[in-house]
Amino acid sequence: MPKLCAIAAYYPIRLPTADNAFPPSLLVQIHIASSQNIGTRHPSYTYPDTAAGFAERDSEQHDKIGARLAWTRTLGLMRRAFGINVDLEAIWENHTALEFAAKDADATMKTMVAEPYVNHVPTMTGGIGHKDLRRFYADFFIPGNPPDMKMKLLSRTVGTDRVVDELLTSFTHTKEVPWMLPGIPATGKRVDIVVVAVVCIRGGKLYHEHIHWDQASVLVQVGLLDPHLVPKTFKTTQDGAEKEVDELPVVGLEGAMKVLDEENGESNLLLRDW
Repeated sequence: MPKLCAIAAYYPIRLPTADNAFPPSLLVQIHIASSQNIGTRHPSYTYPDTAAGFAERDSEQHDKIGARLAWTRTLGLMRRAFGINVDLEAIWENHTALEFAAKDADATMKTMVAEPYVNHVPTMTGGIGHKDLRRFYADFFIPGNPPDMKMKLLSRTVGTDRVVDELLTSFTHTKEVPWMLPGIPATGKRVDIVVVAVVCIRGGKLYHEHIHWDQASVLVQVGLLDPHLVPKTFKTTQDGAEKEVDELPVVGLEGAMKVLDEENGESNLLLRDW
């Protein structure tokens, strides 16, 4: 079959042998459920805690995480086979420009799939579906950002259907920031925090965003968390002896500064025996 350029096999019953080798021009990828307990000399992936059928939504064996990973890998295979290149960075940057520069919730939503979702992980703010997510952008996220908020790109990783950004996010807490500090009135404190955005793109539009940061560091910087205030009720024992805890294992501004430059600050200051 000279026009066949790729094969993606999901949990096959039998695997190819040396007697029926594929031509070198054919890209092959095999997705194996962990319950199958088989191996192959062809490029393959095994998905933990899965059974055959894990990639099928209507199957009792459906595994959301395994299905997503297999989807991304298969998509990468097919793009290589057909020579398709997609500028994921441009799609993501257009979305963020509409959020932070144009501040247009409706235009922002047009860059997303019909039913997208966003999850700011430490605070579980965002929304699932067009209705809730548009409300979140229009009423909370866009108007809730302080006027001096800036985001500086530190690193970017582009995959088959994802962009992962590491961003230094800086602002003065002059107003409530609903997505990061919901319910906390302005403290006037300066915040510098590294935010990691994991963005999934499907069909040229944003499918979902997972946004991560160190919430303890944010709370330290705005004065809501003192590393030296350990609850008196907290007791711990080690090797049968009671141990005193006099400091919480959290940092403030220092954490972000060490991402900017690894020479900023000493490592392991929280390790007693270092």
